[in-house]
Amino acid sequence: MKEMLERMSGTDSSKGTSAPDSPIELTDSTIEDAVKKYPLMVVDCWAAWCGPCKMIAPVVEQLAKKYAGKIVFGKLDVDRNQRSAMKYQIMSIPALLVFKDGKHVDMIIGYMPAAALEQRLMKYL
Repeated sequence: MKEMLERMSGTDSSKGTSAPDSPIELTDSTIEDAVKKYPLMVVDCWAAWCGPCKMIAPVVEQLAKKYAGKIVFGKLDVDRNQRSAMKYQIMSIPALLVFKDGKHVDMIIGYMPAAALEQRLMKYL
C-alpha cells in the first residue's frame, strides 16, 4: 500500500527521489545536491527588488506544474546566496541556470514568456 501511495504522489522512498510540482527553494548549501539529485533542473536566480524576476516567477510556477516529473525547478535568491551567484557568474537577473545530469549546460537571461522558455528547454528533455 505504501509503495502504491508513493507512486501516486510522485515519491519513491526506495530511490530517494521525488518529483516536485512547484519550484523548490535553494541556498548556497543545497544547490549542489539538488542539481545532482534531479536529471534535469532549472534554477531561477532572482532577487526581491527585481521587476523582471517578479514577471518570470509565475512562468516558472506554471512550467513546474506542467513538467512535474520531467523538469525540476528551483529558486535561488542571489542576494542571500552570493557564493552561488559568483560561482555561476550571475551578472544579470533573472537568470535561469539549466543543469542536466548534474552539469551546468545553459543560462537563460531575462524575462521570457512561457511558450518561448518552454521551447528553449525542450532540447534538454
